[in-house]
Amino acid sequence: MTIPAAKPAVPLSRFIDRLHKHSANGKKPHLGILDIPMDLRLTSEDYQAISRDAFHHLPENTQLYRLENGMVAFVRGAKWAENDDSFVAHVRETLDEVIERQGLGHIPVNLWQRFEWPKDEQQVLETLGLPHVGQSSNQPSERFDLAEMLRNAISLDAVFDSCRRQAIVSMQNSRREVLGHELYCSLDYLRQYHLASFLLEGPGEIEILSRVLDEKVMDVTRSRASSILPDRLHLNMQVQTVLSEAFSDFIGSDDGALIENMAIEFSMENAIANWWEFEDACEFLQSVGIRAGLDRITLPALEFLSANKMNVDFIKVIWDQNIIGSRRSEVTERLREFANLFSDQNLILTRCDSRTALRMGRSLGVDAFQGTYIDALLGPYLNRECQAQKRSSDKRCAVCQWAPREARKNGCDFHFRAGKVLSEV
Repeated sequence: MTIPAAKPAVPLSRFIDRLHKHSANGKKPHLGILDIPMDLRLTSEDYQAISRDAFHHLPENTQLYRLENGMVAFVRGAKWAENDDSFVAHVRETLDEVIERQGLGHIPVNLWQRFEWPKDEQQVLETLGLPHVGQSSNQPSERFDLAEMLRNAISLDAVFDSCRRQAIVSMQNSRREVLGHELYCSLDYLRQYHLASFLLEGPGEIEILSRVLDEKVMDVTRSRASSILPDRLHLNMQVQTVLSEAFSDFIGSDDGALIENMAIEFSMENAIANWWEFEDACEFLQSVGIRAGLDRITLPALEFLSANKMNVDFIKVIWDQNIIGSRRSEVTERLREFANLFSDQNLILTRCDSRTALRMGRSLGVDAFQGTYIDALLGPYLNRECQAQKRSSDKRCAVCQWAPREARKNGCDFHFRAGKVLSEV
């Protein structure tokens, strides 16, 4: 939460817009504001001292904003229950030093005030010196809802066009068995061909897009359930999505038929940023019979993870052929250790784009693989077993191309559901 010396102050209008975006997305951020008068003329070093005090005395995940009027705002998504007397005392000491150095200025009586947005919107605006919001002034913030805008902009056809399906295969000696498939939305494809007019700013708006895509992928999965089942389907989800009503409605559709054949994957970045919610989400999924997993784990990150403290059913580790040199032995031994702990195909090596990934993974005890090379190994079976009319390409139907894009119109039955044993690859 430190403030670099070269970082400019945030305009008040932009700060208020951020709060409006949070409330439009259903969030109720808590914030505290330091009412620092402009006549104190704080330097960058003074603001950095306040930032250091905030880091040590305020709750984790508190965002700091130095405002253009000299004030400093601290925003937190969750409830602010901790005592902040020590922080305020340290700030007063800093301001006393500023007054002694400058020889002028004063410390306001209400130096530190805490609010909840949007309930205390009028008080926040008054503290910042902005005009009060009347009945008509509220309309723009109510109209602006980024999540709703994205829901309307991303059609179901666009999601079908951007979705991809990738096989997860177990390889033990000569036995090759399909464990299931991951269904995901290609964000690069979607943004290039369907969201070119949208410019998203910051991780908060990317998170909103991810949650909207989660809802869209759930709609696609629900519409394709009859042709997908009984295949085991892996879906990427945000932690917040799993704890939402939309997800409860999703798993309850068709009398809960999807639950038995579903696994939910959380990215490591999303899990770490929302660790307590992540643990609650895993507990909820397991209580209803859905497998929970941690995805996008890099090989170096294995050194910092404790397998015994991870309440997940499986993990997915990203293959990286660039792990070479003196640390290679350490990384490979750590991967072997995790493969032993997550036995029975519960450690999946992903992004396997070469035979080297397959051979090295097998030598370290990994049994489950996913990636372009694995899909390529299934090519001969696709050509032989697909019953759809052959088209210009070698792959006959959209289902065979691991994309549900055209499956509603010209796709044949899905060939390789979970449990299918392949005699040769």
